[in-house]
Amino acid sequence: MLKLEPMRVLLVFFLLIFPLHFSCAESLIKDEAAAYREEGLQLQAMGDFEGALGYYLKAAYMDPTLIQAYNDAGVAYESLGNEKSAEQMYLQALEKDPRCGPAHTNLALLYEKQGNIKKATQHWKARYELGDENNYWWEKSLQHLLKLGTYPEVRKEILETQAARLSREIIFKREQKRIDNLQQAKHHMRVGNKAFAEGDYEISTEEFRKALSLIPTDDKLVEEALNLYKRSERLLARERVAANAKSALDYMKDDDYSSAKRRLEDALDAVSRITQEQ
Repeated sequence: MLKLEPMRVLLVFFLLIFPLHFSCAESLIKDEAAAYREEGLQLQAMGDFEGALGYYLKAAYMDPTLIQAYNDAGVAYESLGNEKSAEQMYLQALEKDPRCGPAHTNLALLYEKQGNIKKATQHWKARYELGDENNYWWEKSLQHLLKLGTYPEVRKEILETQAARLSREIIFKREQKRIDNLQQAKHHMRVGNKAFAEGDYEISTEEFRKALSLIPTDDKLVEEALNLYKRSERLLARERVAANAKSALDYMKDDDYSSAKRRLEDALDAVSRITQEQ
């Protein structure tokens, strides 16, 4: 057992230090790939597309996440007359990042040059949707779509897509509102039921009324709330009839027959309403 102890310590040491070294190595590789790409850009600026291509391919090989290197390699291939390889590099860039604007632009121009209107439109449309209104490439995409004669269809499709998305958002918001209202209605029902059980018909009537205002689409809950609301309102009216009658008697004891009359009329009106609802 004692002989194994130093090995264990060494193993733990490597397990702790390896991720750090791996992270540093990965960062160095990415930096070197970016440097290769810069070398390529410099050679391309001098017109040496073949030399630039070599650096771009090295950069893409070293760091497959460096999307720009794939697009740059496509530009170099196209400048050297190799349209097939250029197309493949642009497509690889889009495979890694479907929102890579330059790759969409380069593919659109390539397909337009080849007379492939359908594919050119597809990528100009994608570039158009990626740009903000009045942005340079938004304007360029629009101009090319107009030139190809496909802008009206693209615009119609974009508007239909936006309309469909808006409809989904409205439906979602309505459903969310319905769920929120239902939860609030159930809360008012619970409070109303508690008040009803305690004989507080004023509060229960108000709570059931609130519940009813929130649940116009839930038939079962509406029926329950409506029945409870009517019972609560009837009991509340009955309490008020009794209170008005008692108040009328008190006024009569004090010889205040005018006030007693008003209280009795209020009581009789309440009795009439209860009778009509039965």
